[in-house]
Amino acid sequence: MVELTRAEADDLDDGLEYDVQYSEDEGELVPPSTLATETVTHEEPTQDEEGTNPRKRKTDISNLKEKKKMKMELDMQQKKDISLEASPEVITEFINSKISRKHTNLSALELSELYFTKNDIRSTSEFTKSRTLDNLSEYINQRFKNMLPGKQQQQQPQHGKQKNKKNKNKNKNKSKVEDVEQDDDDSRQPTEDRKFIAIVSMSAIRACDIHRATKDLNGSSLKLINKNKLDVDLKLVKSTRSRVLCCTPGRLQKVLNSPESQLQKDEIKIILVDNSYLDQKKQNIWDIKETFEVLKELTKQGSKIYLY
Repeated sequence: MVELTRAEADDLDDGLEYDVQYSEDEGELVPPSTLATETVTHEEPTQDEEGTNPRKRKTDISNLKEKKKMKMELDMQQKKDISLEASPEVITEFINSKISRKHTNLSALELSELYFTKNDIRSTSEFTKSRTLDNLSEYINQRFKNMLPGKQQQQQPQHGKQKNKKNKNKNKNKSKVEDVEQDDDDSRQPTEDRKFIAIVSMSAIRACDIHRATKDLNGSSLKLINKNKLDVDLKLVKSTRSRVLCCTPGRLQKVLNSPESQLQKDEIKIILVDNSYLDQKKQNIWDIKETFEVLKELTKQGSKIYLY
């Protein structure tokens, strides 16, 4: 039997019908063998609505996530290592880079007014121990012991017991008690020459941890956080014997800017930044807007920044 092509079949005017085969998709004549071949050999991934290969897009997303992860790890390590940096210039550059990232809409001139200078920064690289809560009091005693008040006399409670047990020589005992109280007053720094160390942390919870770690220092430490009433904090800073303030940047700013505040900006000589602590999101003190604002206000009054 002789097979005829469609053209040849069309040329025959014999009134007979011939069986021809079409592809279902294109509506064109396709030989059965060719149709089967295309079904097998042309299995390519379909494209999405944007014309992108799904496999390629998945690879791009994976690469983007990996780059983001590497950048985050690098940033986290840089945050930790900057506390150990010996050069104030490098520390200053690190802080100013944070400022420029937060204020991308400002001009170079406007940014320069927010930037810190190397004279505002002091290195803490001489302290070689790990920057933990357990070592914080040791660092303060090693570097700023001269700013802490002297130890209180321990004789006053003994005089109180003697006075309760016996009623003899009241005037003599009273005189001794007054002498001890006078000694305590002498151990305090004069009100007009108060010098404070402000340890700024990124959260109230962390400030409480700092307070617990430093309460055994001479004069103990004072906790300033938003959970306290502002008027209570104002009374504390007015009469406190402590010279160490454990606070958040926002709370310290509120206390300093209050009209009733007895804490003056020029009384804060040292700003100890709780730099090594990272929260669950790997953020630290430099990720808080108020940090830069309050530190800039204080450095204008002569405060120096130390990174712990």
